[in-house]
Amino acid sequence: MLKVTGEQESTRRYDEVEGDSMGWGRSDDVREGIHMLLSHHPPSMYGHCLRVTVRGRSVYFCARCSGIYGGLGLGLLFLFLFRITLEPDWLWFLFAIGTGFATVVDWMSQRLTPRKTTNLVRASTGLMSGIALAIVFYLGNLFFMLITLVIMSASIGITSLIEGRRRNAYYESVQDEMEREREEETS
Repeated sequence: MLKVTGEQESTRRYDEVEGDSMGWGRSDDVREGIHMLLSHHPPSMYGHCLRVTVRGRSVYFCARCSGIYGGLGLGLLFLFLFRITLEPDWLWFLFAIGTGFATVVDWMSQRLTPRKTTNLVRASTGLMSGIALAIVFYLGNLFFMLITLVIMSASIGITSLIEGRRRNAYYESVQDEMEREREEETS
């Protein structure tokens, strides 16, 4: 353990300080790539990850994605193991879309508003979306799969567009302020 002091005194594990989460150097691109594949969060955002410690080393898994993959795996296993019949398929598809929106709403509201969520909410809504994806895959309807993909892509695209516009507006305001300061200095 490493003692961290400051305004708030706390104890942290060595792997939680400044990013060297698995004892890997920055030059090891393959290991860093694997690390980002599992967590896809920089060390400063490990609060969005589930930490699993193996032999004194911590591995971080994205909480939301862990829920999605877990729900997908459990859902498919359950559906295939018990040979469940989902009729009428359009009703199950609508149920899956509605259930899957839990993650979309949680993710978009976290990205676009000051609202912060917890790993329990991330993993739970991810689990719901994973089960919804399992239903869509189990139905085996290519049209339903395409609609699901379009909805997922659109939600990511819309969120990225909004974030990009906000970021551009912020940079423009900073640039305007810097220009005003320069003009005041020269006057």
